[in-house]
Amino acid sequence: MVEARLKWVKKVHKRGGRKGDRTLYYWRRPGTPLRRLPDDPNDPQFIRQVIDWNAEADAAAKEPGPVYGSFAHLVDLYKRSPDFQKLADETQKGYGYWLSMLEARYGDLPVRGITRQVVYRLRDSMVETPYKANAVIRVLRLLLNFAVDRGLIKTNPAARPKQLKVASRRQVWSLDAEKTFLEKADETMKLTYMLAAYTAQRQADILAMTWAQYDGEVIRLRQRKTGVLVEVPCHRDLRAALDGAKRRGTVILTTSTGRAWKAPHFRHAWKKAVVEAGIEGLQFRDLRRTAMVRMAEAGATAIEIAAVSGHTIDQTQRILEAYIPRSAAMGRAAIIKLEGKKDGKRKER
Repeated sequence: MVEARLKWVKKVHKRGGRKGDRTLYYWRRPGTPLRRLPDDPNDPQFIRQVIDWNAEADAAAKEPGPVYGSFAHLVDLYKRSPDFQKLADETQKGYGYWLSMLEARYGDLPVRGITRQVVYRLRDSMVETPYKANAVIRVLRLLLNFAVDRGLIKTNPAARPKQLKVASRRQVWSLDAEKTFLEKADETMKLTYMLAAYTAQRQADILAMTWAQYDGEVIRLRQRKTGVLVEVPCHRDLRAALDGAKRRGTVILTTSTGRAWKAPHFRHAWKKAVVEAGIEGLQFRDLRRTAMVRMAEAGATAIEIAAVSGHTIDQTQRILEAYIPRSAAMGRAAIIKLEGKKDGKRKER
């Protein structure tokens, strides 16, 4: 049989070795990665593969946009892939922020030019902001895994990098801080505080809550980041706050003009309210932790807390292990339970 001759196909003769003498076939077009072909050049699958790869390269060359094989091209491929499209909207938004930063830095660089040294230089350049450094490296690792799967590179240079140490944030809002804030904040910020401190939800979900999701007893929502459907029974103090609030629009929390908050505007307004209340060292994100800590201190189990916060049970247990302060009150509660158990045994005798 006459061997098929196709453009951009290269032969490599291997001699000896465990498999003996053999000829390997590769497809390589300028500006594209080297790709292995089937061993038989007369196999219809061999020919179809070459035709498909040439068509793919032709289409990429005609499309306006980043250079084929560049980092910017990889980002574009990933954003248009099912891997990215199936992510929740909030996750896409978060990944998009870091991908834009990476593209601005490495856009024209060939993907294979991202080495282990490049990864560590990137990480070390952000040593002053370790949380952000770890976040961007996680996204880079995910992106380069995608590149490996698509045959653009052989190995992922961002696989298992050492993360920068980030001090765990353990702040929770005390009842005194809560009282001070609620006394000085305006009605909108008071309601915002109550929703955050008594539902254990993320900022994006709280800002998106609508009156239709509240039935007078329970708030039902699908978390924007995870897609998890949760039903949060409302604490009596939260119910009182909701039932007494003015309804200015579809969403529960609105600006003074009745519009839904945009995240940057809300963050500015919240920071202003905290400063005016004289609260120091506490942030909005601490309220989710505060809600979980308070439930745990009240005796709720990890399973019960997970039903409210939307975390998995394993995630909830890890969060409680990392963030629940071992307070004197909790210690006293443990001893009281122990004493009660012993008293019960004495009575049985």
